Amino acid sequence: MIKAVNDIDQRLLQGLLDADQKSVKRIYDLILPAVIHWVKENNGTESDARDIFQEALIALFRKVESGNFQLTCTLKSFVRIMCRNLWLTRLRNNKKYEVSELENIEKVDLDQDLTNRLERSEKEQLFFKHFDLLGEQCRKIMMWFFDKISLSEIAKRLNTSENYIKKRKFICKEKLVRAIQNDPVFSELKNPKA
Repeated sequence: MIKAVNDIDQRLLQGLLDADQKSVKRIYDLILPAVIHWVKENNGTESDARDIFQEALIALFRKVESGNFQLTCTLKSFVRIMCRNLWLTRLRNNKKYEVSELENIEKVDLDQDLTNRLERSEKEQLFFKHFDLLGEQCRKIMMWFFDKISLSEIAKRLNTSENYIKKRKFICKEKLVRAIQNDPVFSELKNPKA
């Protein structure tokens, strides 16, 4: 059950959960301009702000979807704090910018689990971006491999030999690793600027 401090936020959260376009647009209209302004003031671009905002909404959606979500401040404050934490994490990785305070928001501590998930979300997005670009057969083989299905079972499913699957898995994995390593975001995540 979703609980919020006011009826409007409750309806917006339910709309987010239901993928209601009007509710999602209202959340964007209500919160995104302030996030863009703050990120731009803190050495970012509008594009950075939009990326951060989307990550925050995805994390919020997962939190609401998990059930028994209770919002103890306004939705606007909660999302802005999530965005602030995501952007500060990115800046901390770059370690060269000073950050101004967000104005007019309630102070809220996000639980550690949510904070950790937000920090991992950038790495997960990078992985899935390139995983989704693999061919269909590669995606199937890799998914079955991740699900710990044996090579012999995968070979049966694809009506081929175990040696072929072993070779394809290696090729698919190498292709995925190479694509991720060639992405500029990977360099930022692996080697934060001092």
